[in-house]
Amino acid sequence: MRSEEIKTIFGNQVRVRVMGVLIQEEKVLLLNHTGLNDEDELWLPPGGGIAFNESAKEALIREFEEEVNLSIKICDFLGATEFISKEMHAIELFFVVEQIGGKLQLGSDPELGENSILKEARWMSILEINKLSENCVHRLFKNLESIDDLFKKKGFFNIRNNP
Repeated sequence: MRSEEIKTIFGNQVRVRVMGVLIQEEKVLLLNHTGLNDEDELWLPPGGGIAFNESAKEALIREFEEEVNLSIKICDFLGATEFISKEMHAIELFFVVEQIGGKLQLGSDPELGENSILKEARWMSILEINKLSENCVHRLFKNLESIDDLFKKKGFFNIRNNP
């Protein structure tokens, strides 16, 4: 079962992750991940874990290349979230990024090898995001009326605390 494999690799530890918010034409780039919830659908911005001896910015640039084949420039720090569940604990650092090269193409997650959990990359409007089930999109993107509302959310957010 894919969710058990994910828990084995990423669970029972604090994981520091980076995510990049890339906006084009009033839409945000999100990736659909499988195996992370009961709905088997979770839309998150490109990003992933920071490796030992790697800066947050280096990690985010690497993750964009691996997951969506895009070169980016990091523009601003947006905020941080903390996610805690029974098996998972993540500190997530969100950055605003700008595309400077590449062509959007769904890649993979090297930590999972052939068992990539990435299903789809899609540019989504706030209207499309708001139509998703609450459990199917990162909570940072919920209850927004416009893309501009996202940039008003600077700070630290405890997304879920269900230990």
